[in-house]
Amino acid sequence: MNPIVVIPAIGISTIAILLFSSLANAAPKPTACTSSISACGCTVTAPGTYTVTDDLASNQGLTKAGNCLEVSADHVILDVQGHAIIGSGTGLGILIQNSAHDTVVQGTDLTETGQSIINTWGVGLEDDANNVVIELFRQIGGNNFNPHGNAGDAVLLQNATGVTVANFNASFNGGTGVDIQGGSDNRILNCDSISNAGNGFIVASSNVNTISNCSINGNTGYGVWLNSANQNQIFTSSLNGNGKIGVLVGCHKEGKCTGNKGSDLNHISSSGTNGNGGAGITVEEGSSNNQITNMSAAGNGGTADLIDNNPGCDGDLWFNNAFGDASQSCIH
Repeated sequence: MNPIVVIPAIGISTIAILLFSSLANAAPKPTACTSSISACGCTVTAPGTYTVTDDLASNQGLTKAGNCLEVSADHVILDVQGHAIIGSGTGLGILIQNSAHDTVVQGTDLTETGQSIINTWGVGLEDDANNVVIELFRQIGGNNFNPHGNAGDAVLLQNATGVTVANFNASFNGGTGVDIQGGSDNRILNCDSISNAGNGFIVASSNVNTISNCSINGNTGYGVWLNSANQNQIFTSSLNGNGKIGVLVGCHKEGKCTGNKGSDLNHISSSGTNGNGGAGITVEEGSSNNQITNMSAAGNGGTADLIDNNPGCDGDLWFNNAFGDASQSCIH
């Protein structure tokens, strides 16, 4: 006779408890934005065109992560239509998630009289996605009449590639105006990054970026810091009156740099670096084959207007610059 195997029965109540527990542990779905957005607290979850129809504020509600608006879908156009997005000191005004590639976020367009403001958030706008266009924001931060911006950075690009950020003002923030961390091939055009408590720009572990036609003045830290960043270009910009060095190429002793500490093959040209608290431009030892051409540098603090800390400039090319004094005779 075959033995009888007794299998304990699981009651309906036990199954219900297990099912409830599984549902409780599942990640909550975000609140999806409709095509017309009139309050903070939603996420764009499908491709298409979305318009902001009223000023947005953090007290209207937030996403699960504590942000005003998030974009998770690709191929989105988000038109803020000149409205303000105002926070209470934490979270993000707009977060473009890394899944939201090929997206456009515009603060306004040429037919609209108002211009958008993102202010009083932890970070104004963060982009983690590739091939994104961000443009036409009057303020991501404060201005001369309201010198109180976001608590941290105005614009943060996090491991993003092929991004264009253009026609915007990133000033009076508690962090850095434009902070590029990782990624490559990004373009920052026609901007102001002024009077930030951090730096004007940081480009860290990120290569082949372009900064063009920007006013990067009066920041407490550096104008632009190229930190372990190669083959970047800075053209036709002003980098004046910053508290530290106008343009720092390489790893400064206070920088806590990681990885390759050099910044190589960068081109800085046709810009002014005057009246900074440190040098106008400093290339740190270990950074090589950089080109610094057609620059003006006068009235800076520190030991010289132009400084190369590599022996004999070590492959760095300094050509056709106008300056008061330099650290080495290889600087021209």
